[in-house]
Order: sequence, then C-alpha cells, then structure tokens
Amino acid sequence: MSYLNPIFMIPILTGPIVLIIMLVVKKFPPKKINSLYGYRTKRSMARQEAWDFVQVYSTEEMIKYMIFYTLTSVIGLFLGDSESVFLVFLALLILIIFMAIPIVKTEKELKQRFG
Repeated sequence: MSYLNPIFMIPILTGPIVLIIMLVVKKFPPKKINSLYGYRTKRSMARQEAWDFVQVYSTEEMIKYMIFYTLTSVIGLFLGDSESVFLVFLALLILIIFMAIPIVKTEKELKQRFG
C-alpha cells in the first residue's frame, strides 16, 4: 500500500474539503438570488422558485458524489508508489468528472422542472 500515489492523495484531500463546503451550504443555504454564494447559473438565477429548488438539489447531489469520490481514494492505495505526472492528471480528471456529473444532473433537472 502506498500513501504517495496521486490517485489516493488527491481524492482523500479534496473530497473532504468539498464535502465540508457543501455541508456548510446545506446548513446555511442562500435565501435570495445573489452572485456570490450558492449554485449560480443563468437558469438557476432566473426565478426565485428555481433558485430555492436548486440550492437544495445541487447540494445533495454534490455531497453524494463527493462521498463516492473520496471513497475512490482506496484504489490508489493498491496501485503502488507511482508519482508519475500521468497519475496526477488522471486523478485531476477523475475529480473534474465527479464534480461535473452533479452539475450536469442539476442543469437537466432545472430544465425539466422550470423550462
């Protein structure tokens, strides 16, 4: 087992950080449409109803995917002591995918519910 593998290090460090941020957003969601805090896209900021819905939905989706993403770090423990640039890029690509999926799902749900 290796703790130096980027496939272990990046998810085990970034996953909990994003989870903590999402838990704070879940506990203190933005009440009014703003350009500083919360899930902010053109579609989510179009109406207050959409804004209220998306703050709850996107936070729950991101929490779910970040828990799963953090658990993927276990794979890195069994890959050996590789510290290659390829593994760093692969780990970052996995992070981007796990952050993009909830955004895509949220936008799809917004479009379906609010047009």
